[in-house]
Amino acid sequence: MTTHGPKTRAYPLPDGSAISTAAHKTLGELHAVQQKVGHVMAVVTAAAVRDILTGCDHDAPFDAAWVEVAETPDGTLFASGAYWTTAGERRTFIDDLGEADGGTGVFEMNEWTPYLDDTNREVWEPISERLADRDGCRVFRIDLAKAAALPLD
Repeated sequence: MTTHGPKTRAYPLPDGSAISTAAHKTLGELHAVQQKVGHVMAVVTAAAVRDILTGCDHDAPFDAAWVEVAETPDGTLFASGAYWTTAGERRTFIDDLGEADGGTGVFEMNEWTPYLDDTNREVWEPISERLADRDGCRVFRIDLAKAAALPLD
């Protein structure tokens, strides 16, 4: 006994060329948006460090050059609360500002840092330095001056 497929399609589709063109176009647009998210969130990260250290006084001096982030198993980044001064001294927001202000600042910073992930790694990784893994996580420090200089558009 011979089995035959249906004589008509279950649903109509555009031709293969149209589907391919739409898929490639959409994936290109998605990639561009993911890179833009990377740029914006790297700038936001630099701004967050400044805001934490200056109490949101944007004219106040501060001495942060790098901020530490760790990569979670799903590829997103989160701030550890550590940073480096321009002289190379590793410090923490909690040690400098206390548990309430420093901890709150890191908590608020981590609202944004998870948008830095595998989809925009080519934005944030070149402005970062890889550190030793810790607790099974890859650890980086992001250059704040380079992050702040990224274009938003």
